[in-house]
Amino acid sequence: MKALVTGARGFIGSFLVESLLSKGVEVHCLLRDKKGGDGWLSGRNFVRVPGDVTDPDSLAGAMRGFDRIYHLAGCTKAIDQAEFQRTNVDGTQNLLEAVCKQNADLKRFVLISSLAAAGPSYDGQPLKESDPPQPVSNYGRSKLAAEQVALSFADNIPLTIVRPPSVYGPRDTDVFTYFKYATQGIRPVLSGGERTASFAYVKDLAEGIILAAEKEASVGKTYYICDDTYYTWDELGTAIAEVLGVKTRRIVLPLFLAFVVAAAADLTARLVRRPSILNLDKYRELKMPHWICSNEKAKIELDFSPKFELRRGLQETAEWYLKNGWIKIS
Repeated sequence: MKALVTGARGFIGSFLVESLLSKGVEVHCLLRDKKGGDGWLSGRNFVRVPGDVTDPDSLAGAMRGFDRIYHLAGCTKAIDQAEFQRTNVDGTQNLLEAVCKQNADLKRFVLISSLAAAGPSYDGQPLKESDPPQPVSNYGRSKLAAEQVALSFADNIPLTIVRPPSVYGPRDTDVFTYFKYATQGIRPVLSGGERTASFAYVKDLAEGIILAAEKEASVGKTYYICDDTYYTWDELGTAIAEVLGVKTRRIVLPLFLAFVVAAAADLTARLVRRPSILNLDKYRELKMPHWICSNEKAKIELDFSPKFELRRGLQETAEWYLKNGWIKIS
């Protein structure tokens, strides 16, 4: 089995590469350049394939000979909608056009999308794949547009779409923020009532992605890969404090304050031409109370079963952060 992974240097991509290698797959990684080294891929037995999804010319000949292609490369934060379009939408289009021209025997193309493409749950019930998408952010709209681009190739390419929710684990820098707060004795939550979210431990997600590529029943379909249940952000913070063995104090942050901080960060990002993690686009997601989805379809059709319940996943994550000096407990 020969596989190509885009976005392989990233958090999720690097774990997917490791999982594929552990199964004896010959892994090739589409990498733009050697700037910054191999990142989390350092020391892994993979084959480098030069190329950039935003540059169609760089993909000439790069798609040949693969049995499966896992497309994770994308833009999660941007200064404007045009940047999301160029990477997430046009990049997917470029890649699929190259596949059509070069690899008629491809067994599966898996697009890693996001729960943001579907949007939040408005009734507090976990979203199912059959629910109509209602993205609320530019990022979410770009991921939905990428899905639509992929589906337009469905007559020529066997493809599957995976929508992860919030993903955590070693190497993550997003949920990691809550670990940092916990070491400072803080458990922040936003005002406006109970807020819930679905999560996926990165190793479970990698396994779910591979299952999505293997099952014949998954061709042309979309799946949520997540834990069996969902949690409030306060429950997440409490669980993190418990695995770290620290005491935390619950602090409610006004939603308006989040807007002010996001607006300021957005303005700064535009001035310095460098995107910020917290921005107005992210605020559009933060203000929605429920980001939850169901893994029922994946469990039935893919035989997916998460092996890491929240505490186990957080424990392994905390140990990695401590070992690598990302956090310290005084």
